[in-house]
Amino acid sequence: MLERKLSLQDLDDCVIRQTNTQFAYGYEYLGNSGRLVITPLTDRCYMTLTTALHLHRGGSPKGPRGHRQDGDGLDYKSMGRMYSGLAQTGAWGCFDEFNRINIEVLSVVAQQILSILSALAANMTRFTFEGHEINLVWSCGIFITMNPGYAGRTELPDNLKSMFRPISMVVPDSTLIAEIILFGEGFNNCKILAKKVYTLYSLAVQQLSKQDHYDFGLRALTSLLRYAGKKRRVRPDLSDEEILLMAMKDMNIAKLTSGDVPLFNAIIQDLFPGIECPVIDYGKLKEVLEGELREMGLQTIPFTLMKVIQLFETKNSRHSSMIVGNTGSGKTVTWRALQATLCSLHRAGDAAFNLVREYPLNPKAVSLGELYGEYNLSTNEWTDGILSSIMRTACADEKPDEKWILFDGPVDTLWIESMNSVMDDNKVLTLINGERIAMPEQVSLLFEVENLAVASPATVSRCGMVYTDYSDLGWKPYVLSWIEKRPKVETETLQRMFDKFTNKILNFKKENCQELVPISEYSGIVALCKLFTSLAEEGLSLTDAENYSTLVEMYYVFSMIWSLCAAVDEEGRKKIDSFLREIEGSFPNKDTVYEYYVDPKRKQWVAFEDNLPKMWRYPANMPFYKIIVPTVDTMRYNYLVNALISNQQPVLLVGMVGTGKTSIAQEVLQSLDTMKWAVLVINMSAQGNTTSNNVQSIIESRVEKRTKASTCPWGGKSMITFMDDLNMPAKDTFGSQPPLELLRLWLDYGFWYDRAKQTIKHIKTCS
Repeated sequence: MLERKLSLQDLDDCVIRQTNTQFAYGYEYLGNSGRLVITPLTDRCYMTLTTALHLHRGGSPKGPRGHRQDGDGLDYKSMGRMYSGLAQTGAWGCFDEFNRINIEVLSVVAQQILSILSALAANMTRFTFEGHEINLVWSCGIFITMNPGYAGRTELPDNLKSMFRPISMVVPDSTLIAEIILFGEGFNNCKILAKKVYTLYSLAVQQLSKQDHYDFGLRALTSLLRYAGKKRRVRPDLSDEEILLMAMKDMNIAKLTSGDVPLFNAIIQDLFPGIECPVIDYGKLKEVLEGELREMGLQTIPFTLMKVIQLFETKNSRHSSMIVGNTGSGKTVTWRALQATLCSLHRAGDAAFNLVREYPLNPKAVSLGELYGEYNLSTNEWTDGILSSIMRTACADEKPDEKWILFDGPVDTLWIESMNSVMDDNKVLTLINGERIAMPEQVSLLFEVENLAVASPATVSRCGMVYTDYSDLGWKPYVLSWIEKRPKVETETLQRMFDKFTNKILNFKKENCQELVPISEYSGIVALCKLFTSLAEEGLSLTDAENYSTLVEMYYVFSMIWSLCAAVDEEGRKKIDSFLREIEGSFPNKDTVYEYYVDPKRKQWVAFEDNLPKMWRYPANMPFYKIIVPTVDTMRYNYLVNALISNQQPVLLVGMVGTGKTSIAQEVLQSLDTMKWAVLVINMSAQGNTTSNNVQSIIESRVEKRTKASTCPWGGKSMITFMDDLNMPAKDTFGSQPPLELLRLWLDYGFWYDRAKQTIKHIKTCS
């Protein structure tokens, strides 16, 4: 008897029988959950697990992600508490990704499990566990799942392996699973349609490019079919093929690179010849979206509109979504625009949409204990984490408003694996103190990440993906939005200068120059605009109409030199000089273009050398090592740094050891008005004492609380923080530097989290 049989015994109990095993039915209500598709693989798994329970052993399904198996920070005491609870209640416990626990903990865990299984085999009702005598309920069961072969996994000790019956979860019959799900969702011709879905994903794996964020496995396939079922119920007027075709595009086009989209569309056309994909009318949503983008001062280009709508559809189909793309590809704009659009539609009275509140955090800006919470082993006290606090608050709020928990930072296996149970169908965050936080329908996860190079396939398969490709966006939308905010009199001149210089200089630099620190195209353009704004603040006057256009052109060229071309080496500067003189002949013949700045009074290029003091003598009472001799370099960099600081723009000085970076910064700081500016110096170190917590503590020690959630520098001044050796903090296993991630959170959002209270703290008037 290989199949499970349920029968009534003495009209009192329901009994389950399989092979030579027999169990009493548990009568536990698990909710209105979907059924698991029964395949030969699941039958073999059931049979193995029931036999293991009969022999008083545990069960251990193992295999790659997405094959229907079912953390860090767990010590032997935490595990012992869980096992004690299972033994006394007679419950089953499934420990997902068990091989992520440290090997030191596993050796103790083996003894804990052995004592429980031995007591079960001896039919004991009470036994000694961890020095305490406790009750034992015979129905207790322990199961573990493992994803072997991924980073951060541990090989189980032999004494632990022997207690669990291993089950190899080989690749299941995806076509059979697809067919049964399609039947359940109300489709006809399910055998043919299932074969087409399986063929699509098989060909996608073979023919599309290899990307870290691609997943065409079983979990992606079942998500596609569930989404198609939703569309089937919303659009009963469409044929099954049209519904499936629409679902295939909605679930996959968003994550594809621009080069893979034509290939994917060609595969779909081969599978569904002659069938046109129905066009969805996003009329009202699109209209409000365009208005919100204009309100934000952004361009309503097709790429941005498409990505926002793709994110909207992705979030409707998955409760965990990722926006993946390089810096400047529009990731933040995508989710902010969608949030603003949904809020506007709700306020306009559309009941189909809700208000949206975001909870941003950078998971790499804090330690794992500060993120998820941790036990103090010496005091046996629990300290809550930032994420656990946010999750608890958001999940306890029963209002229909949507809550997006936004993870803006690198994704790696050190922290993301603990989120797997939240991102899959369980939707539960399990903390090491045993607390389980269930995520309701109105709460969802949103990740904003540059790449998934160090994320495991188990993580990728659990999320809907939206890929934003910078090459599809480019720098022009940012520049157009920036020009719109400038005075109207500058518009024509700036547009002409960008058209004349930008692409030429970017292409020339890419082909002919080496950069000491690589600067992306987008970052260079942003730096150009910020430097121009800082210089124009003092150098341009609307009253000087005669020379205004000429000065705009000169300031543009100067800003371009010290942004797009600022990081090239000495040889590259000579090449840039020759190339620029071919396009722009207004520079004096002497020296390179890097030796000149714009003099707004004389309306011409002036050499930095002309500002050097003619008769300089070093101060008699100053120590020799503190003396800074004025040179062209010091004059030049002082000019640039002062211009940016006066406009409260962050500045990064880059150069080899001994080139005077610290001296220039200190000279600039000493020249600031002490009535307006408070100066804080932080020396970053490669040693363990430069942590994100230390950096946060140092900055917070120089500010005072103004309101419950905001702080300002003492005395109402503006504070400038000088961080020496910014690149020095130690990197973790995957290359992240937590102190720098903390600074990024502060610069992007204007706040960080109080690590003791897990509340937001705004830091104002700092740079």
